[in-house]
Amino acid sequence: MPLTLHYVARSDVGLIREGNEDSGYAGPYLLVVADGMGGHAAGEVASQAAIEELVQAEQDLRHEDPLEALGSAIQAANNRIRSLIADDPSREGMGTTVTALLWTGSTLCMGHIGDSRAYLLREGVIRQLSHDHTFVQSLVDEGRITLEEAGVHPARSLILKALQGQGPVEPDLLAVDIHPGDRLLVCSDGLSGVVSDDTLAETLSSIDGLDDAADELIRLALAAGAPDNVTLIVADVVESATPPSGDDTVEAFLVGAAAGDHPPAKERPHRRRPTAALRVLLGGEEKPPDPEDLEALRYAPRPPRRYRWVRRIALLVVLALVAWGALSLANGWIRSQYYVGHSAGEVAIFQGLSQEVGPIRLSELYDVPGGLPVDSLPTLYKNQVESTIAADDVGDAEEIVATLRRQACRAAEGNRPDPAPADEPTTDPTADPEPTSPRGTVEPTAAATDAASARGTRPRTDETPAGEPGSAGAGEWVSSAATLDCTGEG
Repeated sequence: MPLTLHYVARSDVGLIREGNEDSGYAGPYLLVVADGMGGHAAGEVASQAAIEELVQAEQDLRHEDPLEALGSAIQAANNRIRSLIADDPSREGMGTTVTALLWTGSTLCMGHIGDSRAYLLREGVIRQLSHDHTFVQSLVDEGRITLEEAGVHPARSLILKALQGQGPVEPDLLAVDIHPGDRLLVCSDGLSGVVSDDTLAETLSSIDGLDDAADELIRLALAAGAPDNVTLIVADVVESATPPSGDDTVEAFLVGAAAGDHPPAKERPHRRRPTAALRVLLGGEEKPPDPEDLEALRYAPRPPRRYRWVRRIALLVVLALVAWGALSLANGWIRSQYYVGHSAGEVAIFQGLSQEVGPIRLSELYDVPGGLPVDSLPTLYKNQVESTIAADDVGDAEEIVATLRRQACRAAEGNRPDPAPADEPTTDPTADPEPTSPRGTVEPTAAATDAASARGTRPRTDETPAGEPGSAGAGEWVSSAATLDCTGEG
């Protein structure tokens, strides 16, 4: 039996933002969410433009190679944003994510770029179809942090890929097998960033009605503080006697900035219905979109051709200044970070972040206090240093080093065996004497040797100064404290 989609869409400005930069569209064959960014640089314009390009291509997408066509439509949206920026350089910096699901009648295809998400719920188990294009997700992929740590990482909002009108884009493209009874969720990070996957799964599983499920998800985001705009689409995969055809009139939803739904937060009641979805009727004939709807947010007119080269030069200057400013801000923030690690076997203070982005290291050596080898530390502290210890500032880093030195000195003092006089001569009085240390040797007991091993030390003769006669042979006590500076640690 043919499969079809039943769907609803919602968008809410949230509790913090003054306007709605998200846009969403849900139709019989296309579900798409775009999360605009750029603030005063017109993030809502970018998300609206992306939605318009994809909606205009909805019918064509189904009749071509769907994955290739979806990728081309997303590239067209990026080109549209580039054109808008060229027309009005003040919009430089605007951009948008795009997460789109295309239903061809037999295959579900996903096109994705950014950190909006697509989920599939099947038999109560939720699966994330999309992969976040964020800095923290790259750290998770490399095994440097956990998903839990990513949720509280200070750079969790840093997006690595989005539509910003720059060069060719490479969206993730994926074909998904779906079954009757599956439920789909497409959402901006205003929902997934504050509501856990477990809660999403529980809500989508326990509430049958699409409207009720969508409203509950909006309520959960608001209850969690809703620091960002919240946009979502919930769709059910159902069996139908006849799939939608060009002769049918079906209902579609256009929400968020694309529908002009972005009033200031202070002008809306706190407990109003989360969205006022614009319902668009799609008929059998392809009709041009209503100009008043598409031009709700009008773009700057094109400058006269004779001035275009001047605008392009000005745009290049603006781009250079924006890039320089962004790099300066990023570099300033990174240089304000400190951590304690190790360099050439010594405990050291580093300036910057302990992570790396590909071949680029985000930190540099700030100071090596000296006299504090990593091997002199107790195992617990040694492991912490090897994993790096974050510091609030350089003073905090120096205090961490001082604490580590105290721990190393205490461990070294605790590991030092007391010398004991020999009860009987250990050599034959008639034999030639063997050379010994001026102060003799000390044979540790088995228990002492075991204790030394447990603390990460090696046998050596504690009383033999470096460079003097005597060797660290079997049964003698050797410690990294030979290079440990405990002056002032009394």
